[in-house]
Amino acid sequence: MNRDVREDELPGIGRRYTVSCDDGGVLTIVVHNTGRRDIYVLPPDSDHPAIVTFDDGRARAVAAILSGDYFTPPAVRGVQEVMDGLVIDWVTLTPGSPGTGHSLADLAVSSATGVTIMSILRGKATINEPTGFEVLQAGDRLVISGRRDNLPAFRRLVAGK
Repeated sequence: MNRDVREDELPGIGRRYTVSCDDGGVLTIVVHNTGRRDIYVLPPDSDHPAIVTFDDGRARAVAAILSGDYFTPPAVRGVQEVMDGLVIDWVTLTPGSPGTGHSLADLAVSSATGVTIMSILRGKATINEPTGFEVLQAGDRLVISGRRDNLPAFRRLVAGK
């Protein structure tokens, strides 16, 4: 099981899977012994989840859509393409991310991890080729490039994932 997914047995009902979302929300999926799936989406800063229910066939169709079996957007295809071990990926910082509140120079990202931050998407602004003076903020979406095997070190140093 993926470390980002919490699984709980629901005696007599089935299993519950809980995933923290990139935006701070929570996704919970209850798989009933009957095959029915209930999906609860709790947005950040809300106490009221949105709820949808699928039978087994529709749940499998949604899973195939999410996994890219039906359509893989061009931007995602680009992330999945590897040239000489180089990948481009996106990482979103949260208030608890280790890099939040630190300048790129302080973090020494490239020398410490081998990963380069190519752009920072901050709200509606884009900061291309950020300098070492740029201070990372919660909510920043970082466009990064590096070797696939360097990404875990980057995530630990900057994103905390």
